[in-house]
Amino acid sequence: MGALSGPLHGGAPSRALDTLDAIGTPDRIDSWIRERVLAGDRIMGFGHPVYRTEDPRSRMLREIAQGFGGPRAEFAVEVERRVEAILAELKPGRELHTNVEFYAGVVMELCGLPREMFTPTFAAARVVGWSANILEQAQDSKIIRPVARYVGPGAPVTVPTAVTAA
Repeated sequence: MGALSGPLHGGAPSRALDTLDAIGTPDRIDSWIRERVLAGDRIMGFGHPVYRTEDPRSRMLREIAQGFGGPRAEFAVEVERRVEAILAELKPGRELHTNVEFYAGVVMELCGLPREMFTPTFAAARVVGWSANILEQAQDSKIIRPVARYVGPGAPVTVPTAVTAA
């Protein structure tokens, strides 16, 4: 749970929305972003330590946001387009694309979740996996690095359908 604290992880989706709020209107995108980049500030929702190209989770959430439609989704897509263009101009050779937090905030807001519930919702969705890791750790006291290897019961056998004579 402690990993979800702070502005760069647990608070990032709401801070990405704060960026959209601060920009406000499409005519302010370029000046707002240029000012922040030139000041050395982070643009919340952009860049990821693992994904050097587009974060695939962001792509999926962008599509979901666009499926909801409306001014917030349209504005987020425009901000993404302009931020990437400005970053490419001001920081050539440094690929910075949206990360999962950018569109996660937009989608959660479009679902009606208040910003203060973003991190608890994120955490609740992961409790089962975290619990499985705890149970795995309890089996052997040595430090483990959880892997994505399923060790539970096998899949149920499909019941064949009845064939009737013609």
